Formats: sequence, structure tokens, C-alpha cells
Amino acid sequence: MILADAAGGFDDLLARARAARDSGDLVHGLQSALAAYRQAAVPAQQIEAGHLACYFHYRLGQLDPLIALGEPLLGLGRHVDWADMRQQLLHWLTLASAETGRFELALALAGEACGLADAADDAGQQAIALGLMAACFERMGDPWQAERLMLEALAHADRHGAPYQRAVTLNNLAAVTIGAYHLLRGVSADEAGAVLERAETYARQALAMRALYPDPFYNVHAVGNLAEVLVYQGLLDQADTALQEALALALAHGHAAQSWRMRCTMAEALLQRDEPQQARALLLAVLVESGSKLPQATRLRLHHTLYSACRRLGLGAEALDHLERYERLQRERAARQLKAQSVQLVTRVEAERARQDAQAARAQAQLMALHASQDPLTGLGNRRYLDKNLPPLLAAAAAAAQPLALALVDLDYFKEVNDRFGHPLGDRVLVVVAQLLRENTRSADLIARIGGEEFLIVLPDMPPARAQEACERLCERVLRYPWGQLADGLTVTVSIGLTQAPPYEPSALYDLADQALYRAKLAGRNQVVGLAKD
Repeated sequence: MILADAAGGFDDLLARARAARDSGDLVHGLQSALAAYRQAAVPAQQIEAGHLACYFHYRLGQLDPLIALGEPLLGLGRHVDWADMRQQLLHWLTLASAETGRFELALALAGEACGLADAADDAGQQAIALGLMAACFERMGDPWQAERLMLEALAHADRHGAPYQRAVTLNNLAAVTIGAYHLLRGVSADEAGAVLERAETYARQALAMRALYPDPFYNVHAVGNLAEVLVYQGLLDQADTALQEALALALAHGHAAQSWRMRCTMAEALLQRDEPQQARALLLAVLVESGSKLPQATRLRLHHTLYSACRRLGLGAEALDHLERYERLQRERAARQLKAQSVQLVTRVEAERARQDAQAARAQAQLMALHASQDPLTGLGNRRYLDKNLPPLLAAAAAAAQPLALALVDLDYFKEVNDRFGHPLGDRVLVVVAQLLRENTRSADLIARIGGEEFLIVLPDMPPARAQEACERLCERVLRYPWGQLADGLTVTVSIGLTQAPPYEPSALYDLADQALYRAKLAGRNQVVGLAKD
């Protein structure tokens, strides 16, 4: 049902929601955005209103409603260009999914965010996306991997001059190192102390940037992170000041989830002051107020702190109940973590296999393309190779008004070689001639076998006199090759018809070279005859 203050048309409701966002009125902004979403007539309107509603859900700490609304919105994205909004929505959904223990979904969303950031080649987005992946690992109980990814994100933000992303990443680094401290305290005092020192450094650096970003949401986290570190360091007076500031900010701006977290930290400070009764009362009030909305990480802290408070008060049954709840939550998180990691591993294996298959397919396609344009006997190009590569050479020569020579090379009396020595030896002769052509031309020249014993050479940027000299040298090399090593009495010579562009049209140029070759044959073979266009 639409609330009374959320009546109106789509445009009016959307304008109200935007105004509420700008003023920080989260509750009324959410009402207006949801009402606009219900009235949306086309996907573009649904996306715009739904994106705003998700923003308010996120700021209010309403994670389950955020996921319920945000996931379907991602599916509407194909209807409209909304890259920036999609990246923001992926951000909120990833954190909400990780916070509520939906680790598989969180990892998938973080992966998409990384892909979009890479595709956009946006340094700021890349830093934030790495931070999202890190948040997944931190909530899955692996703050060390999270810190590594966060430091990578921080370096990325610094390299590319992204101060806002640096500030956000520092805040997140403080949070993940505090998470590592929770795991290490009572297990390894040295490691716990070291990680707490890092958390303090990150928290103070993030707090120092608050003047640049007066967003209350940022400040609640920045002040709250430092307050939590101060509690664990035993600096309770300093912690109290920071906690009161953070709690006041959270309550004033409707950030319920952060207010519950602050009160958990206050309860831990009360336990350090040996005031378990006050700590228990504070946390029981949080349980009643939050109901099922309490984020998983905060719920874990709450039950563990309640267990400690009740045990000090001699409330054995209640202490045991909170300990069992804490351990059950830990087991649930561990089970979800293992499942998500298993899926991630399988996905990585499948992705690697798909990459290898695609690589093999590309290699096979390249090999097939190579074979399709390559003479199998000599390894030179064939007519298909010539048809693909000659026109661009001619076009480039014409555009630059550069010379280009084309030579047709034909083995003399090759039929007699086959008849006298056999076709296998004839094939060996062709292979040798092909190699002589390679050795006596430049890498920029084009060589192809275009018939049984006929070859074509294209000599770009070669004036007529130099082309004539090169072809005569080739005739001489063929004549002087030690053919007798292949068979007693074997001699091989070639005739070459040479022409020069213009014309810059393949068939016209070939016809001139063919006429020149015919004249070389008539003149006695084993020679070069040049013929240019009249």
C-alpha cells in the first residue's frame, strides 16, 4: 500500500525521492522511491526508481529488501544504458549479500563489478570493485585475503589519482583488519596486536580525509572504526567520545545497522569497565530493536559479548544460550564459506578450461587459415594468400606513388625433370627453388607458388633497375646450385618475367609479367626479361 505522503505521479514521486536523498531524509525518500517504482510504466523508469530505492535500503541497513529489489533490477539492464547506476547497484548488492551470508551471490556480483570496471578502464571503479571482492572474503572469514585485495585497491587508487576511492578503501581496510583482530584475539596476542596497529593506522588515515567527503555515511564508518580500535586498545575515554559521535551521526541520519554496531562496541567497552549488567541491557535492547535485520557480523559480536556479560553475572543458562547461538552462526558462516569457495574453485577451473579450449580453437582456426593460404609442399603462400595480400600492397604503393615490381618465375623444362628423375625428385627441386627465393628476397617481399612450377614475387618499393638486378641474381643462384647432389646429371634453371607498376591493378600487372615471361622463354630461357606498360 502506498503511504499517504507518497501519493502522486511517477515524475513527482521521483523528484521527491531525489530531494530526500539530497537532504538525507532516508525514510521518506524510500517511501517516495518505492511508490515511483510501483508506478513505473517502462523498464527505464523501473531502473531509475528502483535504483533510488536500493540506495535508501542500503543507507538504512535494510539488506534483505535491498537484495529482493536489486536482483531483478540487474535483469532489466539490457533495456537501457545505465552503466554507472549498475555499478553502484552491484556495489550495494555485493555488500548486502556478503553481510547476510549469501557468499555465492556476493562473489558473482563482485566479479561482474570487476569486469565492468575493467571494460570501462576506469581506475576509480577498479579500486572500488577490488574492494568489493575483498569485502566478500572478509565476511567469509578470510580478512587476510581481504586486506591483500584492499591494499591492491589502495595502490590502484593512488596510482591513478582517485582520492575518493582512496578514502573509501582506507575505511574498508580499517574494517577488515578489525575483523582479523576479532579472529586472532585470544588465539595469538602478538598477531592480534600487530593487526590492531594496522587497523588504527588505516582508521586514522580515513578519518583525516573526512573533511573532503562530508557524507554522514562515510563519517559514521570512519569514526566508528577508530572508536572500535580504541576500545580494543583499552583507551576507553577516547573511545567513548568517538562512539558517542558515531552513534549520534548514525541515529540522526537513519543508519540503523551502524547504530547497532556502535552499541555492540559500547557494550564491549562496558565489559572492560566491569559493568556487565549495563552491557547486557544495552545488547538485549539492540536484539529487540533490530529483530531479524541485524547483520550477520554484528549478530556474531552481539551474542559473543552477551555470552561474556551473562557469564560474569552468573547467568549460566542465558550465557550458554548466547554461546550456542554464536557457535551456530559461526558454523553456518563456515558452511556457506566452504560452499562458496567450492563453487568459486569449480568456476575458476571451468573458466580456465574454457579459456584453454578457446585458445586451442583459435590456434586450430589460425592453423586452418594458414593451411588454406599456404602451399603444402614448399610452405610458400598460394593463390589465396596472393589474392589476400597483393591488393593491399598495390593500394599502398599507389597511394604513396611508390614503385613496385612483380616477377613471374618459371622452372625451365620441368616436365623433363619429372619424366627423367621422377616426381619425388621434382618435388625436392621445387622445395629447393622455394628456399632460394626466400634467401634472395627481403622480408617485406611477397612470394607465392601459383602453379606447378611457377612462382610469383612482389617487390614493394623497388625501382626497375634494382628489380632487374635482384631477379638476375636469383637466376644465377638457381643455375649455380649444386643440383648434382640431388641426382647425377640434374641441372635446373629458371626464366623470369618482370614488370613494374603502374598499373596498380593485380590482373593487369600479372598479364604484363606473363608476357615478359613468355619472351624470356622464347629468347632461350635462364634469363630475365622486363616489360613495362606502354
